[in-house]
Amino acid sequence: MSTTTQDRVLTPSDVEQLNFSQTVGLVNEPNMCSGGAGTIRAVLRAVPGLGAGDRILEVGSNTGFSVLEMASNTKCEVHGIDIEESSVRFSRDKASALGLDNAHFAVGDGTRIDFPDAHFDLLFASNVTSFIPDRTRAIDEYHRVLKRFGVLAAVPIFYHRRPPERLLAEVEQAIGAPLPRFSRADWEEMFNRPGAELFFSEEFEYLDLSSAQIEAYVASVLDQPCNDHLQADVKQAAGRRLHYFYTLFNENLGYARYAILLYRKSQPTEFPILHASAPVAGTAQYR
Repeated sequence: MSTTTQDRVLTPSDVEQLNFSQTVGLVNEPNMCSGGAGTIRAVLRAVPGLGAGDRILEVGSNTGFSVLEMASNTKCEVHGIDIEESSVRFSRDKASALGLDNAHFAVGDGTRIDFPDAHFDLLFASNVTSFIPDRTRAIDEYHRVLKRFGVLAAVPIFYHRRPPERLLAEVEQAIGAPLPRFSRADWEEMFNRPGAELFFSEEFEYLDLSSAQIEAYVASVLDQPCNDHLQADVKQAAGRRLHYFYTLFNENLGYARYAILLYRKSQPTEFPILHASAPVAGTAQYR
């Protein structure tokens, strides 16, 4: 038995050989940023005043989760670019179904962003930069397309404890790409550029998942109406593959954390502060 996806015909045996990106592309897993909608809301709260006439770009929009969240919570013109054409098609269809006329998707590369200089008020790059070989060029592009006083929002995943080499090797095989061994400090330095200011940062840890939680999430992914076309045996194979990946990533994320990092381009002043301060732990609140 076989099934037709957007681009090819797959059997259950084929599905068992897919890497993570290929599997989530098959079943249109939301593949949201770390923290999901909570992260998007935190970014939008930290960049007040965004509205009609402003522009947002997400690099690595995948199946459109973050772009659609931002488009539904602002009146901004929100764009997403991704290298996978099938993900772009799916995102466009979803935006159309939701009636979000301010959400736009295109095939694009983070190292060659097809927009003019100083075009966007906010650029969102979740953890996509981890998978771009020429990270320096990509981040230069992020800053290039930002307006003066525009904001670069990055949500990188980093290790705060060293995982075993066995686990690292298995995760690299699962994602089909080398896995960066970066710390939070490494990422903070990497995203910075002269004249930019890291004005907001917050760190999060991942909570351990039970097998039942993973099974429930896999079921919710497979039960999406967009997967009704899949043959039953192919869907079952995809479910087994997803369960394997999520279990593996759950172990890996026990050694990792993520951070929301916001950089403002062209800080208004570089004059040194006299009376330095430090945050009081546990007192941060959003109102």
